[in-house]
Amino acid sequence: MGFFIIDLTTQLGKQKCLLVLGVTQQYLSEHVFPSGRGLEHQDVEVLMLEMMESTRGELIEEKLSKLTYTVGCPIQIIADHGSDLEKGIKLYNQKYPSIIYTYDVTHGMALILQHELGTSQKYQAFVERCNQTRNQVQQTDLSFLSPPSQRSQCRFFNVEN
Repeated sequence: MGFFIIDLTTQLGKQKCLLVLGVTQQYLSEHVFPSGRGLEHQDVEVLMLEMMESTRGELIEEKLSKLTYTVGCPIQIIADHGSDLEKGIKLYNQKYPSIIYTYDVTHGMALILQHELGTSQKYQAFVERCNQTRNQVQQTDLSFLSPPSQRSQCRFFNVEN
């Protein structure tokens, strides 16, 4: 397996869901890179989808080690810097030091945008106008023009929309 893309859902009751997606280097080289596009849903394979009572780093490492036994060792792991994931990946990386751990660019860019725009009066006014527009058009023929909903936790992820 070439690459693991890992994330945890927000808490669902007492549990979180660990998701590991995979894509091979060969697939990237033959299908994604030549087309000049980024990864899309159909490009990746679900390698693991598991509900977890606890997401301590040691448990994340254990899940990754079991997955490696099944599908092979990745070249690279892409994930956010959530504390449980980061600890688990670092513990896993001790067993497999050649693996590259890369911060998910979406999260990285969202943090940069949040830092740059979070206190901007112009940006706050823009977001407010987007919300007003969404409310005004949501039940009309123009609803397809509606701006994306801005959840507070992820509002800087949807800036391109």
